[in-house]
Amino acid sequence: MVTVNRTFVDSLVTRFKTDLAKVGIRGSIYSKPIAGTKLHRIYVISADWKNLRPSERQDLVWRIADSQLQEEKRLFIALIFTLTPFEAGEMPKRYVPKMT
Repeated sequence: MVTVNRTFVDSLVTRFKTDLAKVGIRGSIYSKPIAGTKLHRIYVISADWKNLRPSERQDLVWRIADSQLQEEKRLFIALIFTLTPFEAGEMPKRYVPKMT
């Protein structure tokens, strides 16, 4: 049985920062638990996404997640949002954490 805690999410956020910086993508990375579940949403918000298609963004972040997390842990990631700041501003506020 897999125990769920924030440690694996925090390590994934750190890995995103490191690996995305290697390919020239810098930005803000947040995670947010989904109430009533053991799932988490991860937000990767960067102006550097603007020249990449959504499928390219997703392919990149999931390759990083796959290399970092065991299969059992990946189950607890509901969604990884890959958004430009403009796109994040267009989303309903209940989905996007406050950026500080």
